[in-house]
Amino acid sequence: MRRDNDCPVQHWARLTPSRPAIVGPEGMLDYRTLDRCLHGLQQQLAEAGLRAGDRLAAPVRDGLHEVLLAWACVRAGLVFCPLNPAFPPARLAALAQQLRVAAVCSPVPAPAGPWRWLRLDCSRLGRGPTISLEPRRLCNLILTSGSGGRPKAVAHRLGNHLASARGSAARLPLAGDSGWLLSLPLFHVGGYAILFRVFLAGASLVLEQRERPLAERLRTQPITHLSLVPTQLWRLLAAGFDPAGSRLQALLLGGAPIPRTLVRQLGERGVVPWVSYGLSEMSSQVCTDRAGTDGGLGRPLPGRELRLVNGEIQVRGETLCAGYFQADRVEPVVNSEGWFATRDLGQLTGDGRLRLLGRSDNLFISGGENIQPEAIELRLLEHPAVAQALVVPVHHPEWGQRPVCFIDWHGGPVVGPALADWLREQLPGFMVPDAWLPWPAQTGLKPARRQLATLAAELLAG
Repeated sequence: MRRDNDCPVQHWARLTPSRPAIVGPEGMLDYRTLDRCLHGLQQQLAEAGLRAGDRLAAPVRDGLHEVLLAWACVRAGLVFCPLNPAFPPARLAALAQQLRVAAVCSPVPAPAGPWRWLRLDCSRLGRGPTISLEPRRLCNLILTSGSGGRPKAVAHRLGNHLASARGSAARLPLAGDSGWLLSLPLFHVGGYAILFRVFLAGASLVLEQRERPLAERLRTQPITHLSLVPTQLWRLLAAGFDPAGSRLQALLLGGAPIPRTLVRQLGERGVVPWVSYGLSEMSSQVCTDRAGTDGGLGRPLPGRELRLVNGEIQVRGETLCAGYFQADRVEPVVNSEGWFATRDLGQLTGDGRLRLLGRSDNLFISGGENIQPEAIELRLLEHPAVAQALVVPVHHPEWGQRPVCFIDWHGGPVVGPALADWLREQLPGFMVPDAWLPWPAQTGLKPARRQLATLAAELLAG
């Protein structure tokens, strides 16, 4: 029987050594081999002079070596600081400086700075003593920009992630023959959390293969669980995905409003997705439920609590982070009662499930009227021609600010006036955007509103 402070990988390496632990382009690693790979990395980290509590940064996405490094840091007690590999060297150096790291691990030389550069050999196997985890120890610093401002470094304890995985399994159970696709990057809390869910259950982590379409991989790979944002799911459906030809058991959606048209399309193919509300500060999932027609996102999972204060969502529980890392110390994020104010606005459905309304700091004023851009976006997502919509404010000489909307269309675009007339039947006229702009080519999985507001102003001025 596994104890709370046992390393789950080492537990399964002893109990079911030949069970697949990681499946990817390089082949399959069973739990016994994974455990030996991790021992080899731990030895190299120790030889490099790193000790428990040191911070190690690494540009990572979702590859095998990156997964191994992330879990080796868990076992060695290092504070893992995953960074987006798309950042230019100067940006990586600035973030490494902000996080006060002791070392940067990357396959190419790291930017110059007061840290060591490590290049580790992930093929080196090792053996070692029984690993004892310390749930109270700081585990990672994950950057989050909230609504698009200066990145905050969210500091989690190891126990936060373990509690998050246990609570997730209460609603989305995993077994030894389950496989969860690492479809979100490790520098996002949603991707990092998948490691804990999989390894605690003794399941398989399935790695990305971007050269192969996701619809094809779902037909041929042992993927039973899948986390996607709506953008990824639209692409999957457009590729003709047929759930009947896959092993898919659970599809978890999050990161953006879930259009009812998307839920209906999945239902027509025999899949009822799970929807979720989560945030970095709560180690990923807070609420999870089967998708319905009322927009409800469910009740809190075990280990989480939620309340509304003047319409704002506040959360606390075992998964709540230790705080924000600032100036070489962790600053708490809670009030005197231990609640974290998310700045998200919500309401509860008749049966007590959470419905998300938007971000309080996204609200803007136009001619004296308050406009919550998410309210416009949710209505637009009901239009059969709209795949994605994002509304931002732009300066207006008379009204102060006016809404402008970026649209990602299904097929060809609808003429702007026709869409405006349709929306005017749903919402007050002051909420109808003044202009419709094409969806930007590069927005990432979570578009940054402030950057798109700047882009909208530039496009309209040009």
